[in-house]
Amino acid sequence: MASILVIDDDKDILRLLEFTLKRAHHTVITANDGKQGLVETKAKKPDLVVCDVMMPKMTGYDFCKRVRADSHIKNIPIIIFSARFQPIDRQTALDAGATDYLPKSTTPDALVQRIAELLPASTRVARGMFGLFSLRGGAGVTSLSVNLSVVLTLTQKTSVSLIDLALQGGHASVMLGMRPTSNVAQAIAASQGNFSRSALKPHFMQHSSGVQLLASAPTFVQGLSPTDDSLLNMINGLNSMFSMTVLDAPHILELHFSPILQIVNKLILVLSTDMPSLQSTAIALQGLTKLGMPDENIELVVNQITPYNSLPIDTIQKALKRPILATIPFEADMVKAVNSGKPLVLSNPRSAAAAAIGKLANVLLT
Repeated sequence: MASILVIDDDKDILRLLEFTLKRAHHTVITANDGKQGLVETKAKKPDLVVCDVMMPKMTGYDFCKRVRADSHIKNIPIIIFSARFQPIDRQTALDAGATDYLPKSTTPDALVQRIAELLPASTRVARGMFGLFSLRGGAGVTSLSVNLSVVLTLTQKTSVSLIDLALQGGHASVMLGMRPTSNVAQAIAASQGNFSRSALKPHFMQHSSGVQLLASAPTFVQGLSPTDDSLLNMINGLNSMFSMTVLDAPHILELHFSPILQIVNKLILVLSTDMPSLQSTAIALQGLTKLGMPDENIELVVNQITPYNSLPIDTIQKALKRPILATIPFEADMVKAVNSGKPLVLSNPRSAAAAAIGKLANVLLT
């Protein structure tokens, strides 16, 4: 994740680029013209700038020249992103000091990829936001969320947050052996729309593994719904705080909640090896498609919560017409780990289930 300044006088382009870059887990600053963009560049020193050419007050070419003339900001990469596409336009931009020139016909994915290539090496670390979800309870979503968060923290040696989106009565804190001092509802209320690092940090608890937990409220809370825009804005704010975030998603699937599911790099659809779970997963896949979730962002993970009478993996794959990304084998010690408040990957790291969770983490980062 990096800090990226986007400069364009077209509000529709600004919104499109802001959405695209936030989805890629970058922090986005916007400016409506070259003059304002120069002020923002000097004040906030972004990691990279995406800039239009034809703008009021100062053109993109003049912006490039002014940046390159200032010793404090001269090394910031600049992508000129313009509707002009003639060779002379590209050469003019490069002569003015642009790092690269891309036409606005460039696809969002191609733009994100080029930005990744131009970012300073210090920003190129393993990053991502992963949501774990099941339309039916009892599939082990929270236990996988907790253990996956611990594995990512210990193996990547980076900042990982775990957000319990049950909002009230969630179990992530119990499985980590922690007593919440704050929760999602309090974080949103106290931030008052300012979801900055300084506003959110006091509401996180750090586990001994290093995982940063934003817990669910341990008591009944009125006035907060997972459909609130404030919840989505808070989750977007986490991009400036953590390299990776794991979302323990509630068992709901509706139009107003879909934006939260769509900002994740991968949505891990967890199912157990029984017919009710298979049916719920099929319905969830239909619903996610109708809500606009990109198919390539959805992965299936089978969690074998019982050692007996399980549906074969081949049967599940044929029924859902999708491959299974990973299978977590049944582990008798999982309940013991839950009751002791010590995740399985810490209490029994040599177990087959712990090894499978470790492999899942590796696959998600490739």
